[in-house]
Amino acid sequence: MRRYFQLDIADKKYRSVLLLSYSTIAVLTIIILLGGIFSWFNTHTRAVIYDMSMEQLKNLDTVVANTLDMYRIQLQTAWQDSGVKEYFYTGEESWENEYLVGNYFYKMCVNNRTADYVCLFREGQYQYYGPHYPEEQEKRQIEELIPKTENDTQQFLIETDSGKNLCIFLTERSAVGAEPDKGIVYSLNLSEMERQMISQENEDSVFLVFSDDGQEMMTGKLDAGRLDRVREQLMKDGRGKRNQEMVLDGRKYLYNSLYQEEIGMRFVLLQDYQVLQAQMNGIWKVAVACVIVSLLAALILAVFLTNRLYYPLEEFFERLHLGEASVGEGEYSRRQAEMTSERIISQIHMMSQQYHSDEVLSFLNGDEGMEIPMALKLSDRNEEARFLLFWTQKRVLERACMERIRGLLTENFSGCKLTAFQEPCSPWILICLKDPVRIGALEKEGWFGERIDQVCRQFAEEKGVQLYYAVSGLLREETEIRPAFQELQTLQKYHLLGQSGQGMRAEPFAKREKMEIPSRIYGEYLNAVKKGDAEEAKKQLPGILKQLSGFEIHKVLLSLAGFCVSLEQSSWEQEQGGRQRQEKFLEHYIRLSSLYDLSELEEYLGRLTEEACLENSVFQEKTLRMNLLDAVEYIREHYREDAISVEQVADRFHMSVSYFSKLFHEYTGMTFPEFINDLRLTYAKELLLSDRDLNVKRVAQLCGFGTTSYFSQQFKKKFGISPSTVRNIREK
Repeated sequence: MRRYFQLDIADKKYRSVLLLSYSTIAVLTIIILLGGIFSWFNTHTRAVIYDMSMEQLKNLDTVVANTLDMYRIQLQTAWQDSGVKEYFYTGEESWENEYLVGNYFYKMCVNNRTADYVCLFREGQYQYYGPHYPEEQEKRQIEELIPKTENDTQQFLIETDSGKNLCIFLTERSAVGAEPDKGIVYSLNLSEMERQMISQENEDSVFLVFSDDGQEMMTGKLDAGRLDRVREQLMKDGRGKRNQEMVLDGRKYLYNSLYQEEIGMRFVLLQDYQVLQAQMNGIWKVAVACVIVSLLAALILAVFLTNRLYYPLEEFFERLHLGEASVGEGEYSRRQAEMTSERIISQIHMMSQQYHSDEVLSFLNGDEGMEIPMALKLSDRNEEARFLLFWTQKRVLERACMERIRGLLTENFSGCKLTAFQEPCSPWILICLKDPVRIGALEKEGWFGERIDQVCRQFAEEKGVQLYYAVSGLLREETEIRPAFQELQTLQKYHLLGQSGQGMRAEPFAKREKMEIPSRIYGEYLNAVKKGDAEEAKKQLPGILKQLSGFEIHKVLLSLAGFCVSLEQSSWEQEQGGRQRQEKFLEHYIRLSSLYDLSELEEYLGRLTEEACLENSVFQEKTLRMNLLDAVEYIREHYREDAISVEQVADRFHMSVSYFSKLFHEYTGMTFPEFINDLRLTYAKELLLSDRDLNVKRVAQLCGFGTTSYFSQQFKKKFGISPSTVRNIREK
């Protein structure tokens, strides 16, 4: 039976077996790959749908939360209005104050567009203001729900035949847990809020908003029956599940929800499953088409590989049968063996060379546990040496450049021993030149310098790259080797300040100032950063670096590390303790030490500057807007003074006149002169109605108007009647 399972490699049946094997493997691979892709596609698609849904819900949550915060800020501002304060705290009622308060809240509702009306309540009395007067049903609900509220940030819904309103309020209580004594209620039309915040034009998705207790607030395109079904499913499944399925009127939906505890709302997104499935089917068709094309390509490749393998084998066995297989094989095998041997020898040489470099550099970097490597010994051989450190503008010195530097040095110093050491992906290469003391070639400074300069010129002509080098003094003792290497590394570090040159030696740089660098050179720079002016700060950077170039490099790195910490702490909201500051200082020092050239240093400092300026700009913007609220309150207290002006108020609150005027107009809806005139005219009307002994001229003076005619003109423009007419009404 065994012979039936034997297969001759030169037989044509072998080709069929190869073709069948390759085809089977290709088909199985495609099937497994297809199943894995489809499984991953389903999982990934649902995950993407969920992530997109949650992103949309978070955006809606942010919009709603910001809108409600804006309304609460308006309530706090309204509470500070003089007319509202008089209503709450004096208990006096007058038609003038009633007019002012009503006009104030009417404008507030009209400007917000979503507000129907405002309710002021005090000791069981309720007053309503706004463009839409509430129905009796709404009034009863408000008056019943306000005493039941448990905290001052609570909000509640009221529902009438015409729709639903969301009520937010600001109140005061006589004691914790007591019923509210007085407050302001803001009634917001939910239908109008939904129209402004949510686009329901997309046919395949619906946004819904429910209150914490399950009441629908924004209903989208769903009727009452489908809303009840969504509410039941939402309460049943809770908040943690994703991509839940739901059937409404025979259509399947995917729904996801997000609960916002701070505002007590649940946000829901329904997505039509049929639409999503249709989109997925389109992608499936493309994927299936790609797989079919891949399968056909695999089969064609199987046939090609079978033929490429079978026919050479068939020819080989035929030549073997005829005794011709050895023709030319010996020469071919010999060449292959030679190529393989050269490659192996080259790899071994590179590995040995790198091991040799690692050993020497470990010693030079101060590994006290190591003995001096043989390549660095001097005294027992009666030799003297010099170290040369080469680098270019590029951060990484390529291997081809390293080899060329070694080659040029070998040509120019043919009588000296030359050894090269480098780290992988290093910007520099270290060369050790040795010569017997009796010859003394390395002692000839002029001859030595000319040869090195010649190497740099040849390298620049061939590679088109500037070559820099630092050279040590003459070394005769092993104890001089480590200090010499450290000096060369220090000299190479001056490349960070753009001070690299040919033939750098330690002596000129040893004369650099080693005193501490004064921090005052960064003063103007830090002031510009605190103002958030990144462009102005960056203009000063070249000048600062130029000043630093006169100091020793280690002092420069320490000073720059402290400067970087000061940059991070220049933000008005940041302040770090001693230990944290030390950790930041060390982190910046390490990063600065790892930089290579001036462009990297400028980029690093520029990035820190932009981040600090951005933080300062944001903080100052917040501070300016808070100052604006204080400025408005200051104007309300001093508007009757002749000296008050937009320049005086802007200067008092540390803002420019133009920027203050812009913010003031955005906040009040009026220019500064209009706002002052409005306050003065209102006060003038009060004086005319309350004190009959004052004539019109005296009232104009008391209210800050320069001339009686201008006062009368503005008064009639605002109230429709002249001051004298108002005074006559009072006298009657």
